[in-house]
Amino acid sequence: MFQAAAVAALAALVAAILQAVSAFSLPSGIQIQPGYPVPLDQFVRATNDHTETTLGFFGSDSLFIISYLVVFIGLYLRTVDHARPFAQIGLLMGILTAVLDATENAYFITYALGAKAGLPLTAPDLPLVYVITNLKWMAAFATLLTFGLVHPRRAPLDMLIVALMLLFPLIGVLGVANPGLIAFRGLFFLVGMPLFAFAFWRQSQAA
Repeated sequence: MFQAAAVAALAALVAAILQAVSAFSLPSGIQIQPGYPVPLDQFVRATNDHTETTLGFFGSDSLFIISYLVVFIGLYLRTVDHARPFAQIGLLMGILTAVLDATENAYFITYALGAKAGLPLTAPDLPLVYVITNLKWMAAFATLLTFGLVHPRRAPLDMLIVALMLLFPLIGVLGVANPGLIAFRGLFFLVGMPLFAFAFWRQSQAA
C-alpha cells in the first residue's frame, strides 16, 4: 500500500509539471483556470482560443486528482494507528477535495469540448465555478492541516513534511485576504509530492 502511495505521489508530481508546462505555454495574461474572479473576456480566452492546450491541462489535472487521492490514503495509513479520528477526518476531507476538484474540472472540460465542437464559451456559470474552487481549496487546507497535526515526527524528513503540511493551510487562508498569495498554493504540491513519495517508499521498506 505504501509503495502504491509512493507511485501515486510521483504521478501527481508529473501531472503537476505537465499542468505548469501547459499553463506557461499560453501568452502572458491568459489563465486556464482562474482562481479568483476575472473579467468575462479573460475567463473565456483560454477555453475559446487555446482549446487543445486547455484540454491538455485538464487531462493532466484529472491525473493529478486521482493521484493525490491515493496520496491522502497513504497519509491515512501513516496516521490511523495513533490518531484514528484525525486520520478519518483527514481522509474524508481529502475525498471531498477530490470530488470538488473533479467537479470544477468538469466545468472547464465541458466548456473546452464545446468550443472544440464550434460552440465557443459565452456564458460560463459564474460565480458558481468560483464557489466550487474556493470550497475545493478550503477542503484541501483542512485535509493537510488535519494530517499535519498528527503525522509521525520520527526523522528530519517527517519534520519537513509536517512543516509543509501545516504551512500550506496557513498560506492558503492568508490568500483569502491577499489574493497575491494564491499563486503559491500549487508550489506546496510540487515540493511536497517528491517528499511524500520518498517517505512512503521508505515506509514500505520498513514494513
